[in-house]
Amino acid sequence: MTNSDRPRITVLSPEVAARIAAGEVIERPASVVKELVENALDAGASHIEVEVDGGGIDRIRVRDDGHGIPPEQVADAFERHATSKLRSEHDLFAVRTLGFRGEALASIAAAADVDLTSRTDGQQAAAVARLRDGRLDRLGSAAAAPGTTVEARDLFAALPARRRFLRTPRAEARAVTDSIAALALAYPEVAFRVVTDGRVALASPGTGDPGDAIAAVHGADVAAALVPVSATRRDEETGAAAEVAGLAGPPSLHRGSRAYLHLVANGRTISSRTIAYAIEQAYAGLIPAGRHPVALVRITVPPDQIDVNVHPTKAEVRFRHERLVYATVADAVRQALAGSGVPLAPTPLALPGSLDGWRGADEAPRALDGRGVIAGARPAPMIVVPSEAAHEPSSTVGSEATSGEQPEMSIGARLPMLRTLGQVDRAYLVAEAPDGLYLVDQHAAHERVLYEQVLAAKRSGTPASQPLLEAVVTPLSAAQASLALAESAVLVDLGWGIDPTDGAAVILRAVPAALAGRDAPAALRDHLDRMDAEERLTGPDRAAASLACRAAVMAGDRLDEEQQRALLRALEGCETPHTCPHGRPTMLHLSRDALDRSFGRR
Repeated sequence: MTNSDRPRITVLSPEVAARIAAGEVIERPASVVKELVENALDAGASHIEVEVDGGGIDRIRVRDDGHGIPPEQVADAFERHATSKLRSEHDLFAVRTLGFRGEALASIAAAADVDLTSRTDGQQAAAVARLRDGRLDRLGSAAAAPGTTVEARDLFAALPARRRFLRTPRAEARAVTDSIAALALAYPEVAFRVVTDGRVALASPGTGDPGDAIAAVHGADVAAALVPVSATRRDEETGAAAEVAGLAGPPSLHRGSRAYLHLVANGRTISSRTIAYAIEQAYAGLIPAGRHPVALVRITVPPDQIDVNVHPTKAEVRFRHERLVYATVADAVRQALAGSGVPLAPTPLALPGSLDGWRGADEAPRALDGRGVIAGARPAPMIVVPSEAAHEPSSTVGSEATSGEQPEMSIGARLPMLRTLGQVDRAYLVAEAPDGLYLVDQHAAHERVLYEQVLAAKRSGTPASQPLLEAVVTPLSAAQASLALAESAVLVDLGWGIDPTDGAAVILRAVPAALAGRDAPAALRDHLDRMDAEERLTGPDRAAASLACRAAVMAGDRLDEEQQRALLRALEGCETPHTCPHGRPTMLHLSRDALDRSFGRR
């Protein structure tokens, strides 16, 4: 390449630079809503209403009753880095507001057509601004109540490449609801109302009681079960201080995802693995593995001991004295659980002296009925067992077993015929085959079996469904209701019978056959939570994997010999038996040759 062919360094035009900057702040409609609502909170609003059409892609409208913008400052509000919240660089090290970069309105105007109406208490009329293509198109006045209303239309219309990466309108509307739900928990003194396509998706009363906010977001039954959390620590030498308050659920109230674990730092909803770990450690040994507690934890530290300018979306923060904050949170939750009468250590298990003693009095062996359902106190899902005649181990496997070589376990490879030898720790099945020994994870294996059954039924157009004797009105959290609405077609394809209602509830008429006999409302809520937590799968596969995980036998479930055989036969018939839908292995294989070498026979 010659010097003349090399691209020259040039300064981007203001329009291109503005759109690049908008991409850092505005990722999707929920980003627009979050920025506007945070501005409303900083303006002292006590009532905030959010309306979205088409998931916010078509229209977003945020109205508040805050102190408004003076008419002479409206044009400046849309300039980049224009803010009323900072005066010098020193203010960056003691931020007391949610917004402070002065990029929100400018970024939104670069990504959508914007109309703003704002009136302060001292003005007779409201100031009106209209922006098109990121530029101020008109300034004027109009009659309006005190406060500010911002309307954004046709998000990313001028950036079609970015618009193609948005999800469906229902999924985007759900993200908007989730964003406001988090702010409603952080600001229980503010009344929030979210309307998506004319339907009220969330309404919090603004009473100032965190329990009322939790009831609006997660339901009254969840709010009623929570206990207060409170602790304060101070280090006189360093000046470090941390105050923790909030609510936490008893160990009996656990969920399949971390969507019910809310962290707030100095009024800002945050994501922090460290603090989340501190909370979950307080529940160690009290809730089942893979489950997560319900909690709202509010952390307050001096403004100069927290850095909120770490991440472009301000979702992450850095504490100057993180160890102090960690210890205060962990102690606060432990004390809350202790004060509620909950034991802080799991009850030790007695080791019986005989095989009969290993089985509890209420744990008689559970048999499979004619449909292949594992019966018992905890209803387990259907296992379709292929006939042994239909399963023919390949001659290749037989020859490898004779020669003592371990067969190659490729993805999609069929299993040899397995003979069950027993169950270990109520979590693993031991089986032998012509090519060696197999240790099978019963949950992962059953999850794989159910996943393939669910997808096969879906492909056939006849999902296995169990109608309920009576329809059940099932209250859901705001997030669950939004997800159920967004994924309604997928849920129906899996066997759920669901009718929407006004508000955060559905009418439940049928459940997938794999969940027959269980608490139907609880099963639906848990399935939605698992879907929400899925990160590796999307679309129908995500819903099917979540259903399989919810319906599968768990570690700790005792399976008798007949049930073990049924599960192994079903696994033998799977197309991809070696991993669960999430990629976790279902089994470990120890070849005959490896066994002989381990015992010095070779």
